[in-house]
Amino acid sequence: MAEVYTPPLANPLGGGLYGAATLTDAGDPSRLAQGIVVDTWNCGPSWIWPIDCDAEIPAPSPKGAEPRNDWLSHEFTGDVIGADDECSALVSQDEAAGRAQQLLRIQERVQVETQLVSRLLTAAGTPETVTGLVAAVGALEESMALFGFPGVIHAAPHVAAALQAAQLVTRSGAYLLSPMGHRYAFGTGYSGLDDTLVGTGPVAVFQGPVGMTHGPDYPTNQRLSVAEREVLVAWECFTLAVTIGA
Repeated sequence: MAEVYTPPLANPLGGGLYGAATLTDAGDPSRLAQGIVVDTWNCGPSWIWPIDCDAEIPAPSPKGAEPRNDWLSHEFTGDVIGADDECSALVSQDEAAGRAQQLLRIQERVQVETQLVSRLLTAAGTPETVTGLVAAVGALEESMALFGFPGVIHAAPHVAAALQAAQLVTRSGAYLLSPMGHRYAFGTGYSGLDDTLVGTGPVAVFQGPVGMTHGPDYPTNQRLSVAEREVLVAWECFTLAVTIGA
């Protein structure tokens, strides 16, 4: 009989959405099923006013032209992410739970990012096509700069190598940063973005507690152990996009 080798537990691949976001414990029990509305203080109307009191007053006045509520992000909804282990009932329930939880730990961010692609593209609308990688990053950063604070640039994994080669990525601690200081999220599940870069405001990932369910199948002496949690991704203020053209 061959010897059984158990490799060490792997860690999730870094550099993705979770590395660029603020991870937030949703509490137990989780209320993420009700959705989240982002009530941001970081974006809203601003204006410039003549210092000369005798100057002609702009018409219409920019003061209060755009109510703050117009800048609130829409309500965000989440998903249930799960992973399972199906094995012989002779394997202890604790071991089966550990296997399922490890799979969830590795695959959670991949599933979250994959699900997020369509939401990012829908929120961004039709992206502008900009010729060349450097010009595309510059155009996106110029649009994001108007909001006055750093956000997140979401990109497919294959874009990371090109940006690194173009010296458009620097590392600051755990974060990968753009030339203007926005965090990159090279999501392992972002392949669907293809050559489109999506810029958003700061991202928060809300995580519910991990729940375990064990379902024995007595006729076959098998057990299905499922680990799952609710996850909701939200971001502030804006969603912008550019496509890298040839």
